[in-house]
Amino acid sequence: MTSLFLLYNTLLRETMALEVELLMDNATLKEIYRSVEEKLSNVRFGLIWPNFQAFDFALYFGDSMCFQGKINEKPTSFMGNTSILYEGAPIAIWDMRYTKIEDEQSLELLTANIVHEMFHAFQKQSGEMRFPHDLELLLYPHDAELTALTRLEYAILTDEKQSPALRLESIAGIRNEKTKRIGRFCEDEYLAETAEGLAEYAGLKALSHINWPLFMTMRDRYESYLLDDRYLFDVRRRAYYSGVLIALLAEAAGLTLYHPLSEKRPVWNLLDVPAGPFQALNTTDIDEARSLFVTECERREALLQSFKKRFPNERPSDAEIVGYDPMNLTRVGDWLISTHVIMLNDENIPQPMMGDHLLKMKAGSARKVHTIAY
Repeated sequence: MTSLFLLYNTLLRETMALEVELLMDNATLKEIYRSVEEKLSNVRFGLIWPNFQAFDFALYFGDSMCFQGKINEKPTSFMGNTSILYEGAPIAIWDMRYTKIEDEQSLELLTANIVHEMFHAFQKQSGEMRFPHDLELLLYPHDAELTALTRLEYAILTDEKQSPALRLESIAGIRNEKTKRIGRFCEDEYLAETAEGLAEYAGLKALSHINWPLFMTMRDRYESYLLDDRYLFDVRRRAYYSGVLIALLAEAAGLTLYHPLSEKRPVWNLLDVPAGPFQALNTTDIDEARSLFVTECERREALLQSFKKRFPNERPSDAEIVGYDPMNLTRVGDWLISTHVIMLNDENIPQPMMGDHLLKMKAGSARKVHTIAY
C-alpha cells in the first residue's frame, strides 16, 4: 500500500495541528523521541490486542529523522504519518513538522498517535486486508434522508444515558435502513471504521494506560466531533471517530472485539448486533439535515469554482489514479480536488503531484481520469 502512496493516516490530529510548520533542531527531535520511547514503556500492548507489541518508530523533520534513538538522513520513502516497511521491517513514522510539543500532554498524545501507527504495522503483519475503497467512498450518495439517519445514529452512539447494548441495537436498526438505501457504500464505510477505527482504538487504549483523564477527554472530544456535524459529509474522516467509539461501546457492552486481523468481514459485521426497531424519521430531522446538505453542496461548489479559476485549462488524459492522500480529496460531481498529494500512472507528469490539483474524472468513475486541469 505504501509504495502507491496510499497514506492511510495522514490526518494530523486537530489537538496538535498547526497552520504553519514548526522549527526543530536535531537535538530537540532526539529528545522528543526519547520521551516517547519512555512513555511507550508504560503501554501494555498485549492488553490492547492479543499479540500486539511495540514496533520500531521514527520521528522525522525536514531532512532528518530519529530512528532507534539516532539521528540520520530522512529516507525519501517517508511521507505523512503511517506505517511502512523500512530496512525490511514494518515501522511507524510520524512527521513532526506540524506537531507542537509544549507539555506532557502533547507528548502523551503523540505517543498515542505512534501506537495508532504501530497498530497499522501490526494489522499489515497480521494479514489485514479490510482497507476502505477510498476513491469509491468519495462517490457516497449523500442526501437529506441519509444525512438525517447518520445524525440520528451518532446521537445514539454518544448518548450515555442508554445502556451500551441498547445503543448498539438502535444503531444496528439505523444501519440496516441505510444499507437498504445505499448498499455497498455502507460496507466501504465499515471497512474504514475497521482499518482506522481499530488503530485509533489501540491509540486511545494506550493513552488510557498513560493518562486516564486525558483518554476520557479525547473520547469525549471524538463524540463532540460527531455531534457537531463537523465531519458529517466526510465519510472517510468521520469513520475514524465512529469506528473507535463503536469499538469502545462494543467493549462496554461485553461483546468480544478481538478477532484474527486476517478476517475478511468488517468489525461492525463481526459484532453481529441484533437490530432494534427502526422508527421513521420525523419532518424536523429531515428538514435540518436538508439544510446541512444544501450548505455542504454550496461549499463544495464554491471550492470547485475557485479551483477552476486557478486552473482554467484542461488537457485530455487516459491516466488512472494510483496513489493519493484520502484525507485531502474532495469530489464534486465528476471533478476531483486534491490538496495534498495524488499520483497518476502518467509518464508525462512528474509524480507524485504535490499541492493543489484539479482532475476531471470519467463520468461516474472512481479512478479513471478524463482531463487534467492546469
